[in-house]
Amino acid sequence: MNRIILGIVLLFLLIFPVFNLPYLNTFLIILFMYILLAESYDILGGYTGYINMGHIAFFGIGAYTFGLLWNTGLSLYLSFLAGTLAAVVFAILISFPLFRLQGAYFSLAAFALVKLMEHLTLNLSSITHGSDGLKVLEGNRMIPMYYLSLLLVVAVVVVSFLITRSRFGLAMASVREEEEIAFDFGVPVQRIKTTAMVISASFAGLMGSFYTWYTIFINPSMVFGTEMALMPIAMAMLGGSGVIIGPVIGAVFLLIVEETLWTRFAYLHTAAYGLVILLVGLFMPGGLVRLRPVRRFLIRVGLFKEL
Repeated sequence: MNRIILGIVLLFLLIFPVFNLPYLNTFLIILFMYILLAESYDILGGYTGYINMGHIAFFGIGAYTFGLLWNTGLSLYLSFLAGTLAAVVFAILISFPLFRLQGAYFSLAAFALVKLMEHLTLNLSSITHGSDGLKVLEGNRMIPMYYLSLLLVVAVVVVSFLITRSRFGLAMASVREEEEIAFDFGVPVQRIKTTAMVISASFAGLMGSFYTWYTIFINPSMVFGTEMALMPIAMAMLGGSGVIIGPVIGAVFLLIVEETLWTRFAYLHTAAYGLVILLVGLFMPGGLVRLRPVRRFLIRVGLFKEL
């Protein structure tokens, strides 16, 4: 039954641009981006238990790398690839010092990296144009961006599904449940955590590249801001971290709230994301998908997949 539901949803999304509804197309592009960021964050945060508050750094690095290289005349596809590889290399480099930390120390150190990247892009104005922002070639890219971001969402969901059915996923779960015992039983803990971060970073970096190409203009606060840093974590936690459908539900729910309510109080976005994380952690640590009636329904239709 889950395959039928997913097939119908995917078919609808594939033909939706035919209806020529620009506002809804834009809404879905943003939704796809949010889902991608929340789902890719959850590959590390949900399956290994490491709450990576620096996840958005991969997105920002991909965004700036793409923009800078494409402006030099590098081909579009190579620029996309370079943005992704830059995020992956950054993930590998920071994994060694960061994974020496655990719990809140890991999260705070990762968040500090986001703020560091924001300050670097502000101060290296000769390269990044600082607070003036980075601009790329203009163009109407709504429909291509729609399909590229949809493809990326499908890819990250498929990868998450494959992880839940693999030995690698089982090793990630053992790290999440009890890292020291997993290490004692021969699980290569450092390699598992680094691999999870690299997979997570690759999706975020590629989406960052797409984002710059689509929006034409970026600045440090757009890609490294506190609101962006908290957003994927809030969505994953609200929907249900560690369950494939969880970040999707969280992204849909919060984007609808954002469009209907928060647009009137834009200055409260950051506080709202922080409040969601706090309230979910205190009163609903399993997220929406683990509420008994929601979980029962998702199991019935075959959409509840977790490690």
